Amino acid sequence: MAKRPETIALENWLFARLNPRGKGRVSAYGATEVTLSTDASANKLGKGRKKAGYQGRVDFISIDTQRTVRAYEIKVSIQDFRTQAMKSWVGHYNYLVTTDELADKYRDEILAALPDGVGWLTPTQTVRRPKRHALQIDETWLVWLMMRRNAMVVRDSRLQD
Repeated sequence: MAKRPETIALENWLFARLNPRGKGRVSAYGATEVTLSTDASANKLGKGRKKAGYQGRVDFISIDTQRTVRAYEIKVSIQDFRTQAMKSWVGHYNYLVTTDELADKYRDEILAALPDGVGWLTPTQTVRRPKRHALQIDETWLVWLMMRRNAMVVRDSRLQD
């Protein structure tokens, strides 16, 4: 299924937020749609079939030069937010990311449903700040998962050219 334009816009905003132009050096690294697992085989089965070790998929995840991991769940509709799909709150800091319109219209409902300690961002505001948590995945393994995902994205984009 193709991504909605709003989802792509929020992903692009998160990438830009990691390393604003004009700042010089890169201080954080991000990846989209990273499949979280305890071993490499958990991602090899077909759609809808998950192997042991599968821990969900995070919409966007980043790690900075201080090794702080931030996990982001992107929701662009209230129906998407209300689904029972697994939300991957695995980072030191975890965030819900929505459009401003969704935040304005459903603020109370979303705040009531967000787990304690999960922050909430929109492109123009921090609705709620996150609290620091213990990392829920091995850091070295996470970097490998992010690199694998980014390699897949690059490969796919080159095949389209």
